[in-house]
Parts: sequence; structure tokens; C-alpha cells
Amino acid sequence: MHAIRHINLILLGLCLLATKAGGETVRAHFADSVYVNGNIYIGNVKNPWVSQLAVRDGLYSYVGEDASALVGPKTVVYDLDELMAIPGIIDGHTHIGLVALSNTLVEMEVASTKQELLSAVRKLVHDNADRKVIIGGYWANDIFGEQGPHKKLLDAIEPDRPVILYDELTHSVWANSIALSQAGVTRDTPDVVPGFSFYQKDEHGEPSGWITESAASLFINNFQSVTPQVVDAMLEYMNYFKSMGVTTVLDAGNFGLDNEVFAAISRLDQAGKLPVRYHGAYTLFTPQALPTAVQRLQALADRYNSDNVRIDTLKVFYDGVVDTRTAAMLADYHDTPGNSGEILLSRENIHGLILELDEAGFNLHVHVVGDRATKTLLDAIEDAHRSLQREPSIRITLCHVEFVEDPDFARFKDLAVVANFTPHWAVGGDLSWYEAGIGELAFDMQRAQPLLSDGAVVSFSSDNTTESEWKSDRGNSNPYVGMQVGHTRQDVGMGEDAPILPPVSERLQMDDLINGYTSGGAYQLGRSDIGSISVGKRADLVVLNQNLFSVDAYEIHKTQPIAVIMDGQIVEGSLPLSE
Repeated sequence: MHAIRHINLILLGLCLLATKAGGETVRAHFADSVYVNGNIYIGNVKNPWVSQLAVRDGLYSYVGEDASALVGPKTVVYDLDELMAIPGIIDGHTHIGLVALSNTLVEMEVASTKQELLSAVRKLVHDNADRKVIIGGYWANDIFGEQGPHKKLLDAIEPDRPVILYDELTHSVWANSIALSQAGVTRDTPDVVPGFSFYQKDEHGEPSGWITESAASLFINNFQSVTPQVVDAMLEYMNYFKSMGVTTVLDAGNFGLDNEVFAAISRLDQAGKLPVRYHGAYTLFTPQALPTAVQRLQALADRYNSDNVRIDTLKVFYDGVVDTRTAAMLADYHDTPGNSGEILLSRENIHGLILELDEAGFNLHVHVVGDRATKTLLDAIEDAHRSLQREPSIRITLCHVEFVEDPDFARFKDLAVVANFTPHWAVGGDLSWYEAGIGELAFDMQRAQPLLSDGAVVSFSSDNTTESEWKSDRGNSNPYVGMQVGHTRQDVGMGEDAPILPPVSERLQMDDLINGYTSGGAYQLGRSDIGSISVGKRADLVVLNQNLFSVDAYEIHKTQPIAVIMDGQIVEGSLPLSE
């Protein structure tokens, strides 16, 4: 089928070039729409700028400097008025379901000390007297240190209703005794992965109420479901993406609620209400689920896949984060001797999983933070290359890759591995909690430049998990916030004097950022029909109110789309007609 489509696109291109005597374009192949007078960045090619485009049947039929021969009596011609336009943006790692589920969460006041936090919890409980269960957030890990918080602090405030509070990264939760009881967590409940995904025990061997990583997801699913309110929030979030020029997303895991989220997405799709192309990832977050993971992913794909919905990725939550001292590092954490974090699956397990996914045709998307986790994954991918005697036919993406040992950077290109970064994380500031755990490495993280310089594929994303992140003044789902922070390594709204996240050499160029949000994302998803502008590709275009290459670096986050085009149709905003 792919070969037939390719031949048809070639024939379409030839037909568009065919002319009658005297040079008139064949009337049957006039464009549906033409865009003129633009500064159009078409993608990662040698000559990336054109001024005119033509679209027919939802595909680009011309890319260049003069589309006049394709303008017929019914062709709509839009004047871009020298505005910048880019391909449709691809968010390679967000969480549609989790953001929507967080719509029902309640948020505490920000606290920097234990006393302030407990006061904020008291206020939260008092202000939500009508709730049977209080699920909310967010608290800073460094308030409690490496042992985490204890349930007795919450019990003293609310002993009668379940209270479950996410940390600021949503990688762990703090629960009171009644929440633990209702979820069936006891001193005999086994950890999912000791040292990584666990139910912290106190000095008496009882669960302390601090639960980390995938164990936290298993726990909190006892108290959450995909209600009509959640579905409305999913739709609102995706409409926001569309308004910002994001045309395609990867929903990178809903941690045990995948089927419920995919079912809701499918209903929106069947009703014609899905605003973006949706790729979904089924989450493997316990070792016990490994034997049936690909089979479960296949069942979800068979049930829900359509032109707009593709359940095509297995997400593996491979290690944790430095904040909770669960990221898998090559050296022990300085403040927890004997602990270097842990990984979910062995090198041999990942090797076998890649072979199974390659046969089934599903992509692999792996959460990886620590340098040891990155190295182990690359070793397993190299094993798979040897076993297959070729590159895997699927896309393998390592997301976050906060810490990479220098020799491992070159292996990404050699092994055809995609690196997905979340640029808006790369802001300077207080790194003391990181430094306490990993020392000088705290000042050498989130490095994409070695990969870009080597020619590896890099993609970018928002990785939002909560509605408060999305709707904050900063706007963490805004791709232009990501572009600005990736370009400056400084937070938005603070100007050029804001702290810079070292190393300064990791300030990325704008073309690399745009390419990562477009062609890099398309490659990550295994899609050749989107991500750049060329004849035969889907006509996705974002017309911007300012030029990303010439605007002041500290104003990039203020970029707004004038119009968003998907499959040749304006789906957001408007454009003037050419006179």
C-alpha cells in the first residue's frame, strides 16, 4: 500500500507539471488553495525558505517561488503578507489523559518549608470539605529529604477522608492512613521495583505514606476514573494545542488508565471532534506486565486505530528522577550511599522486548533520566541490532535523557535512536537539591547539542502532566515557551539577567528547535507524511505573528499563530485573500 501511495504521489506531481500548448496548467489539476508572499520555513533541507505554496486534496502540490500556473477559477489565494510560516508542530511527549485527570485535582499554595506546607495542607482540607477524597498537589521533595514525607502528618490534619498529594514532579505521592487502607496497602505489600518504585516503610516496617514512581500510579488509580468531566478537559487541552499550531501529539502514557483514555479519544474521533492527530502509548510500568505488554498494545491498536488515532507505541518507565533519588546513575547518590537508583527491566529484557516490538511493528518510547539507565538502554539496543543484523524497523526514542556519559552521545546516531527533550525544563536557578545528590553532574545536564552536532535525530515536547502546568502564566504546553527556553537556557519573563542553566554551550539554535518540533517529531513517530513542507505531504502550516529568527530572544514565548492549517484547511484563525 505504501508503494502504491508513493507512485500515486509521483503521478500527481507529474500531472501538476503537465501543461497545454502555450503553457497553461491543465485545468483538472489547478490547486484548491495557494499561499503567496510568505516567509515559509519548509524544514530541515539545504534551502529551507520559499515564498509560495499550493495545496490540492489536502496535500502540498507545489513548494517554491511561483505557483501562479496552478491558480484556476476556483483556487483560493491567501496573502501571507510576508509573515513567517512553519510546518505543523508535533509534540513528541505530552500526557493528554493525565492533564485531563488532573482537572479534578485541587492545588495547594506554594510552600518552601515544612511549616508552610502543613499550613497549606490544612487550608486545602478546609476549603474542600465537600470532597469525599482529596487528590491534589504539589510539594517539593527537598522539604522532606531522601526518606520522604510521613502519613502521620496528614493524619493529624485529616484522619477521616483519603488525602493523596502529588509531589511537584508527579513522580511520587504522599498519602494518609485511610487512603492507604482503602487502597489495600499494608506492610506486606511488595514493592514494584525495590529502590525505584516502592512503598516507603518507616522504622516499624509500616508503610509511611510516601509512594514512588509506578507504584504511585497503581495506588492513585484506585481513586480516579475517566468521567465526562475528564473527557471535556481532554478536548479542551487538545483544542489548546491546535490553537498553538500543534497538529500532532504523542500521548506518552496514562499509567494504568490507557484503555479508558483511548476509548474516550476514539469516541471524540468518531464524532468528528478530535482537533489533532493522536498517537497513543500503552504504558509498561511494572516488570510483571512485560510478558503480555506487546499483546495488550496490539489489542488496543486493533480496537481504536483510525486515520486520526494511532495506538502505536509502547512506553516504558525505565528509571526515576534525581529528585526522589530513583534515577539510575553510574555512581551512588552522595546523600544516600549505597543507592544509585534502579531500572525497571534488565538489558536482556529490553533486548527481547525490542525484537518483539520489531516483529509487531510498534514503536518504543522510554523514560530515561540517569546516565546508567541511558547506557543500559543503548547496550540493549545495540544487542538488538546484532540479533536482527540490521536496524530495527521501528522507532526507538529515549525521552528526557537528562544525564548521558560523554562516550554515549555518539551511539544515538550510530544506533538510529531518537532523543526527545523537554526544552522548557532547561532553566537556571537553585540546583542545590540536585547537587546534594549528584555533585558536579547537576551543572552538566539536559544536553542536546552533542547529539545535534553529530547528526542524531532530536525531537521536542511539553511533557505536561497537570492542568495547572498547562494553564499557568508560564504556559508549559506552549511550544514557543519551549523554543525560547531551549534557545536561552533561562526562564521566561525574567529577561537576559535570569539565571542560565549550565553549560551555556547548550543554548540551541532556532533552526534546530523548529526542526525538533517538526521533522524530528515526525521521524520519532515514524511518519513521512508530516513534519516538513514538500510536494505530496499533508498540508499542515502554521502562520505566525512574528519571525522566530529575528524576534528578540526573550520575546519568543509571545509568538502566536495567525492561522493554523491542517490537511489544507484553516482550522484556527484566518488569512486575508490576495487581491
